[in-house]
Amino acid sequence: MLVAATVAGCAQPLDLDDALAVVPFEIQAGGRIIVEVELNNRGPYRFAVDTAATGSFLVSRVRSELALEPVPQITATVHGAVASGRFPVVDVDRLTVGSETWNGARLIALPGATGATASIDGVLGADFLRRYAIGFSARERSLRLYLPGSIGAEAYEDWTAIPIEPRFIGQSQEPLHFLEITIAGRDVPALLDLGAGLSVLNPPAARMLRLSAVGTGESGEFSGAVGNEPVLAQFRTQQVRTGRVRWRNETFLITDVGIFETLQSADSPLAILGAGLFRQRDFIIDFERNRLLVRTSMSELEASD
Repeated sequence: MLVAATVAGCAQPLDLDDALAVVPFEIQAGGRIIVEVELNNRGPYRFAVDTAATGSFLVSRVRSELALEPVPQITATVHGAVASGRFPVVDVDRLTVGSETWNGARLIALPGATGATASIDGVLGADFLRRYAIGFSARERSLRLYLPGSIGAEAYEDWTAIPIEPRFIGQSQEPLHFLEITIAGRDVPALLDLGAGLSVLNPPAARMLRLSAVGTGESGEFSGAVGNEPVLAQFRTQQVRTGRVRWRNETFLITDVGIFETLQSADSPLAILGAGLFRQRDFIIDFERNRLLVRTSMSELEASD
């Protein structure tokens, strides 16, 4: 949805650094990263971490439970992965993640009637996430919040640093983040979207890669915060690569969801990289320096020499 310790030399293990907060997370069956959040000292509530949501939201049943009244005469336009709409916003005195609190949070209230929102209470979008550098430990299943800019330029030098490009879409106050990936020897721009469990190719990308984007919809539906869309087909890659980082035998859905038009990529190749691609990796999103740091395996380092 349109939503670190200072270390010199080699990287410290994530469990020995000076994070502001360390929060356990779980990975849903669909691949999304879920953390516990308190709202006005109540909860915990289950929130998905979503780098492609420019605004954070809660579902209407949580709004009702907390007796939060919509802010008068203010609504928010949400460009979801599948569809768009206008929704009320609510003010929350305190949104707490671990030991970090966002005072005076303004959240969008969504109906919560899609498959993507049925099993969660809300989403932490870029308006919260970009206050920090965000670290994810696959081994510990923990999320870490660091001071922005506290990961030095030379830190984590034995990890792979992947440039991410921030782009402002429409009237959004927060950018989305893009990177380049290579599939079957062809470069494809990709949106970093931890709110999507699975990764997606649009039909132009499928055609460029000479994949069939025609199907019967038997693969199921791609569910967004606002609506659902049939999956046209699935594609299993032999290898996906960005920099020195490689993934093997990853599945991409092929579908034509509304977000591609919002991103002005309905007619040009684009991928969406979901959280499932990172579930076995340690990585850090360093918004301050526009880079994604990924722990690189020895086999990847040897292959790049």
